[in-house]
Amino acid sequence: MSILITKRVKVRDFEGTKKAAAKYAQKLKKAGCLKLQIYRSDDDPNFLLWLMEWESRAAFEALGNDVEYDINLMVGAVGAWNEVIWDLSDAVALE
Repeated sequence: MSILITKRVKVRDFEGTKKAAAKYAQKLKKAGCLKLQIYRSDDDPNFLLWLMEWESRAAFEALGNDVEYDINLMVGAVGAWNEVIWDLSDAVALE
């Protein structure tokens, strides 16, 4: 069953985020990322939410720290990322 990953981070400049997403999109897809969307806060356009759906927790964890490290450098993170892994509940879903 797929999992949802949310990552929140403040960045210095959104352009680095666009470059990181473009650079790693295919690698993420091949590793098992089913969906990647990056949202910007209405209050601060440099405060971002990365929303990713992965085929499994194992696929996400197998990606490796080297990719995360490079993405972190490219986006110019200001402080630590806030990461949460979500499992789908059995509540009613709307599609």
